Amino acid sequence: MSDRSKAMEFKSKRLTFEELSERLREYERKYGYSTIEFYRRFQSGDLGDDDDLMMWSGIYHLYLTSLPVRQFMQSEVASA
Repeated sequence: MSDRSKAMEFKSKRLTFEELSERLREYERKYGYSTIEFYRRFQSGDLGDDDDLMMWSGIYHLYLTSLPVRQFMQSEVASA
């Protein structure tokens, strides 16, 4: 799947937390390092800004911002 079609998919579909996690694992396998290491290097400017890396960064951002919501929802279900 091309980067452009991935971007189009994000506009037309909401991804689950599990799908975000799988996308991150795909990038980790493709590039050979963890998302945390990627993001550190990306933020410091060591990796450039090609479309694939921008997409990885965006997916990681979505993952980070959805994690607290997911944790809250799980705690609400557990306490009900």
